[in-house]
Amino acid sequence: MKNPKLQAQYFKNFKPKEIYSPTNFWDNLIKKNFKLIINGQIKNFRNLNVGFIGFAPYFSELKRFKVKKKVVSDIKKIINNSNIIAKGKKKILYLINSVLTGSQRANDQYKLLLTDNLKPKFHEFNESRVGKPTEQFKFNNNLFSASSLNYLNGLLFLKRYIKSFDNKIIMEIGGGFGSVGEILNNLKIKNFKYINLDLPPLNIVSEYYLEKSCKQAIGNHFLYKQNKKILIRKMRKLNCLPNYDIEKLNGQIDIFLNFISFQEMEYAVVKNYLDKIKKFKPKYILLRNLREGKNTLKNKNSYKHKFKYFVNKPIKGKMYYKLLMDNYYLLDRNVEPYGHKTWDNFNSELLLFKKK
Repeated sequence: MKNPKLQAQYFKNFKPKEIYSPTNFWDNLIKKNFKLIINGQIKNFRNLNVGFIGFAPYFSELKRFKVKKKVVSDIKKIINNSNIIAKGKKKILYLINSVLTGSQRANDQYKLLLTDNLKPKFHEFNESRVGKPTEQFKFNNNLFSASSLNYLNGLLFLKRYIKSFDNKIIMEIGGGFGSVGEILNNLKIKNFKYINLDLPPLNIVSEYYLEKSCKQAIGNHFLYKQNKKILIRKMRKLNCLPNYDIEKLNGQIDIFLNFISFQEMEYAVVKNYLDKIKKFKPKYILLRNLREGKNTLKNKNSYKHKFKYFVNKPIKGKMYYKLLMDNYYLLDRNVEPYGHKTWDNFNSELLLFKKK
């Protein structure tokens, strides 16, 4: 790949159309990530201590709320100094640890993968350690992260309807560090093509990750820079492009994915993307969205949590029906077990649309 530092400088100076610029939620996050890549930190992008933000999710509540070790130690002391029998102490400490570290949530998601009886079986996936991840979980000697488990569960939901991902062209907007591409490649899906479009510099990170983890050249902006049109059927197996290159893409795809990132955008931006996607005529559109919408600065929506990053107007689940109703119908929807219901009863929901 082209040197990540040089790519970051190029994209930082590039001015796309306003519709493809970072929205309020991502504006400051993008600046932080640009700075880290230019400073040569891309090799550590999954390490929480480095400072990359926004695209490497994790399950640990200790990390999420930056709980100090002393607090955990004090909790353990209270349990150990209680009158609870030894076996009870051990069990309670185990349960507290498994919930707070996220291992219980990871285990629940992994167990769902064990229901997959169609080859290649999703529980056989093994994630790389590229990016020096702070958090990974080992099941049956294979590594998984919050990112790969979220995607594998969502793809398992889709697998109920399509049976196989062989010979499919899959496009994603906001694909994080490229987990879907790694999943398809790692499980040896036959004759697939994966295209990830994302805000710079996140496209640089996913290109870096897929090149290192899949050990192959990745199609990028510079490969197609001189093309007025990018013919989808002639693209490489794995591709990571800046979001605005969607205007140059030409052809058809089979599946479109968006997991979580649409909910971090504004309505006009999501509408523009979906209008472009409909021209590629995917048979299936799979979305994961917080049904109630992300937090706003003034907390006008029902999601009351205070949050440092916020949207101006939440994208709620029902909005997708309006955006897609002319061309697609809702085939299925699911919160549990394939999505996630939060402790405070909010719904990270999977929506599967099929072309009419």
